[in-house]
This record gives sequence, structure tokens and C-alpha cells, in this order.
Amino acid sequence: MRAAFALLLLTASVASADTGFVWHAPESCPDGEDVRARIERRLGSPLEIHGVEVAITRSGTSFVAHVDTRGVTVANQIRTLTSARCDELADAVAVVIARLASEWRRVEQKPRVAVVERRPELAVTHAATPARTWGYGVHAMALSGIGTVPRVGVGGELSIFVRRKSYFSEVGFARWASQSEYLIEGAPGRVEVGLDVFTTRIGWSPTAMPLRAWLGAELGAMRGQGAALTDPQLGRAPWFAVTGGFGVGWPMSRYARLIGTFEIAVPTSRVSFMLAESGNIYTSSPLAARCALGLELGLP
Repeated sequence: MRAAFALLLLTASVASADTGFVWHAPESCPDGEDVRARIERRLGSPLEIHGVEVAITRSGTSFVAHVDTRGVTVANQIRTLTSARCDELADAVAVVIARLASEWRRVEQKPRVAVVERRPELAVTHAATPARTWGYGVHAMALSGIGTVPRVGVGGELSIFVRRKSYFSEVGFARWASQSEYLIEGAPGRVEVGLDVFTTRIGWSPTAMPLRAWLGAELGAMRGQGAALTDPQLGRAPWFAVTGGFGVGWPMSRYARLIGTFEIAVPTSRVSFMLAESGNIYTSSPLAARCALGLELGLP
């Protein structure tokens, strides 16, 4: 059978024998150029497929086409078509080859996936400004507390400070406004008691946090002025106390902070004010508690 098929290919007319498309058919059949034109009309473009051979033989009153596509695909390597008319058979062969060429073109024209090497992105970081070793400034505070003067006392303080790394020291002056201590509640006789002190504090204040804590001392004088008495006099007594407290400094800008503090003061001795003709009218408390709110200006 293979020998007969080979002999048939040699005896048939060869209308087209290029390497892309080979057509063997009897003289009564369309030639290879005509079949190629039919294929290209169906494709809408020139035939670019390679490795297709077609051989047409007579079998009784019919024509048989053997379409060899082994050069293009391994599936259905040889296809057999039959028709009573060779012209119709040529059309059928053109349809088969056109479809095969379309599939081959889609495979060839698949977009290639470009492999893009992604370079690592360089993160640009800005180094934080290193904390200063030294800082200095001034703060003004409004004071309020109990135990320093009679009733609820109010006052003010002005201080300057110096900081080195996480430690600070400060000195200042504070005045507590005079408050009345009555000889008899509801009577006009009274003594006006106030306090003037110099303050000093040494403490810890980390640059990374707005906290601070300290120990300190204050030295000054408690003043008393009689009022609505038979013999009103002005008296003074020394004042010394040990202090300790903590606070928070909320940054408002680079050079300004809002300060809030709480402090305890323990006097080393208690001060008393007495009337000449009678007994004690006021004795200072053994413990004082104070709160303060103010503004601090300077290099942190």
C-alpha cells in the first residue's frame, strides 16, 4: 500500500512543490496555485504554514485526498477526504488547511511574557535629629495648694532651668498670696499670712518622654500681718521645706511647652502666729500639697 501510494505521488501531476505546501493531483484537478489561492482567501492573508503535503487519487468514480500534516502537528497526522468531484475536494482540502493554518498562527502569535527583573526599592529614611546634650530655659507657673497658707492658697513662681541629657536643675522664686486666718470665724480680727520662698530642684527628665520628676528644697519667710486688731503688727518667721514631685511637659512648639506639676512640701518646722494678749491664732500645716500649671520657654 505504501509503495502504491509513493508511486502514485510520482505519477501524479505536481502543481506546487515548495517546502511550505506540496500539492499532488491528477491533471483534471485544480492545480496547486489555485488551491493555495482558495486557502489564502479563507485566511485573508498569505499562507505561511510549512510542512503540509496533499495527494489526490482516483478510487472508482470518486476522488480521495490524503492530507499529510505531520510537519505541523502530531495529532491526526494524515487526514483522508473523499468527493465525487475533484473541484469540491479541493475546496474541502482548502478548508482543512486554512483552519490548521489559523490554529498554527494563533500559537505562533501568542505574546511572549517579558520577564522583568524587579529591582529592590531603596527606602529613603531621614535620620531623627539627635537630642541636644544641653538645654536651658525659663518657666512661669500659676500655683494652687493647701497647707502652705491658710485655706486654699494661690501664688506664682518664676524659675530658670538648665538640662544636661536626662537631668535638670532649676532655681526660682515663688510668692504665695496672703490668706486670712480669723481669730473668731465671722469676726473682723484676723491675721493675713503669706509666704515668699526661693526654690531649687534637681530631677530627671528624659528627652524621649514629656515626663519629669524631682527632689528639691525651698527657703524663705512666712509673713503675718494683723488686721482689725487692737495692736496689729507685722511678723516674719523663717521657712524651710523639703519638696518632691512630678510633672508633664506637653510640647506646643520647638521652644514652648505647657507644664503641669504636682508637688509635696514637708516643712522642717512649723510656724505659729500669736496675739500679744492671747493665745495662738495660726500654725502652719506639717504638710503642703500643690498643683501648678504654666508655660516653659527655651531649648528642650
